[in-house]
Amino acid sequence: MKAIKIYISTIFFIALTLHSCNFSDSTENLGDDYFYRNEGETVKDIICKKANGGEIPATVTHFDFNDKFIIAKQIPKLPLDPLYDHEYKYNRGNKEYYYWIIVKESSLVLGPLSLGEFNNQKIKYKIPNSLILK
Repeated sequence: MKAIKIYISTIFFIALTLHSCNFSDSTENLGDDYFYRNEGETVKDIICKKANGGEIPATVTHFDFNDKFIIAKQIPKLPLDPLYDHEYKYNRGNKEYYYWIIVKESSLVLGPLSLGEFNNQKIKYKIPNSLILK
């Protein structure tokens, strides 16, 4: 009986360990030292290797980029991780989508934005319609 309990405990521990390991950890190069980081279900963000590059905190749900811009759609993971450089204000709570724009050349980060604000900024910065939040 004791051997069965040890066996079951061992199997449970191994299953728990494997479950906690995230096999989907990945990054995608977005150019100009920016990259998309996927560390699991809610830790998906866009960060920059440069100190002044800016970031889009978790949880990024959609993004697109070209050589000049990064656009993103996000549902905030609150509370924010203290490792982010800035404290962001999410006026509509954490159940709504927010939109972001990074102008790579100047390291300008616009966001969190409403959809209307996002569309206005796309026009202002002449972001091509070929960039789509897929």
